[in-house]
Amino acid sequence: MYWWQSTKTVIQTPAENQSAQTSGSKEVETKTTTATIEQGYGYDSQQFETYASEVKSKTNEVVESFYLPKSPSNKDVVFVSTSGDTTGEWPNMKSTNKIYSYNIKTGELSKLYEEQENRLLRTMGIEGSKLIVMYDGIDNSPGPCFSVWADWKDFGYLDVVNPSTLRPYTAPDYQVQKGKEEQKKCEQETFGQ
Repeated sequence: MYWWQSTKTVIQTPAENQSAQTSGSKEVETKTTTATIEQGYGYDSQQFETYASEVKSKTNEVVESFYLPKSPSNKDVVFVSTSGDTTGEWPNMKSTNKIYSYNIKTGELSKLYEEQENRLLRTMGIEGSKLIVMYDGIDNSPGPCFSVWADWKDFGYLDVVNPSTLRPYTAPDYQVQKGKEEQKKCEQETFGQ
């Protein structure tokens, strides 16, 4: 388990830029707001345990999500990533990975995406309609204070409006900085550094 999985930090840092501009004798205020990453139910929450267990019982697959992000259009729907059958031999083993939407009220489970690759997909959060996933190794154990946002560079996203393919994703600077802060805190608490 990654260290940050046991923390209860919910990242919802808005990236806002406010400025006042003068145009002749008029002052015009502009505000730009960028979508933020909302992670949803974390790995250590009771809701995560409940919903992950329900999905596992319906699919007989391993839930690989680190977070269960909520749908921006329906707060009763969360997104879940799973792994199932594997083929091949190590180190070229491939996993059957799936991403589902799961309605926590009705129990409806809908498959949005499926692949068979030498990696795992871990849902991390949602930014607007971009469901952010971490591409993780099938056998990865990075250490106690590893920060996904600060140390990891291999992300993708699935557009939940048109979920046809995964596309490359770069974590925003504010998220990377938050990961570095959490990592430093872990190192201080764990190693006294």
